[in-house]
Parts: sequence; structure tokens; C-alpha cells
Amino acid sequence: MNISKGFTLIEILVALLAASIISIMSFDFLSNSVFLKERIDFSIKKDSQHINTINTIRLDLMQAVPFVMKDDNGRVLNTSFIGNDSKEIMTFVSLSTSDHFQSMSKLRRVIYLYEDNQIIRITTLSNNRNVEISRKTLITDINNLKIYFAEELDIKDSYWPNLNFSESKNFPKFIFLTYEIDDRVINQVFSTFR
Repeated sequence: MNISKGFTLIEILVALLAASIISIMSFDFLSNSVFLKERIDFSIKKDSQHINTINTIRLDLMQAVPFVMKDDNGRVLNTSFIGNDSKEIMTFVSLSTSDHFQSMSKLRRVIYLYEDNQIIRITTLSNNRNVEISRKTLITDINNLKIYFAEELDIKDSYWPNLNFSESKNFPKFIFLTYEIDDRVINQVFSTFR
């Protein structure tokens, strides 16, 4: 009696078909996982940019000092804070804790720009805005940025100093920042309490 051991051709074809189906399902699962990971990483990056931007602005405002600035020609501006809803949205002087220069003042003019759908933070010398110390893009791909300044929560103005400005109020009490990013509207209120 002669019994041969092995697989028939049909058994081999069925096994190959099962392996192919499992491979296709695994590939589809893995490619969806990679796509989902890329979307999550992008979302985390955007959220991180937003949080870092808000925290940077908040820290700068907390360290702001009532230092009367000068314009490019050296004339005194009689204000410590300038804000408007155009390209240069905020300018003020802040105490820099990150500089470790012994020979220079730690006061820095902080300028926030909105250009090319980005918020950019520039620091210069406090009385010479032409000497740029640093420039950093805080957040990208934002749209419809609006900024308002107010002494009261219900009365907003898009410029500071405004008509109600008095020299005893160099800083607005409230700063309202609104922008769109990834089909979300971000509303943020900062308070200077000065």
C-alpha cells in the first residue's frame, strides 16, 4: 500500500487565496493607520502652535512694562502700547527674561505682525526698532485675524491708543484676538490689568 503525503493542487490554491485575502486586508488596515497617524500628527502640530502662540502673547503681556516708546526718528510717542488691526497688530516693551547679556538692557520692544496668514513675533531694542534681536513665526495658515482693544468688555476698538485714551492708561485692559484655523474660529481674550 503506497500512500503519498502532500497537498493537492486545490489545497495549495485555497491556502494561497486565503493568504492573499489576509494580506490585502492587512495592507488596507495598515495604510488607513498610517493615514490616520499623519492626520493626528498634523492636528497635534496645529494645536501646539495655537497653544504656544497664546502662551507667548500672554507671557509677553505679563512682562510688559510702561516704557514710553520712540518712533523711528527718535520722537517720543507718549504711549507704552500700540495696537491696530492692520499688519502690525501689537507693539509694546517687555522685560526679556531669556536674554543673558550682561552689557545690554533686558527691555525689548515686542512687535506682533500679521502677514501672509501668519503671526510673527519680532523683538528689537526698546528704543531702536531697527535693531532686530529675534524673529519667529508663531503660527501659520490662519485667516481673518481680528484684534480689538478695550477698557471695558462691551466697548471694543480696533486701534490703541484710541479717542478715549488718557496718558494714565497706557495699556488696554482687554485685548480680543480672533482668527480662523482649519475651519475653527479661535476667540481669545487677554487682560493686561494695568
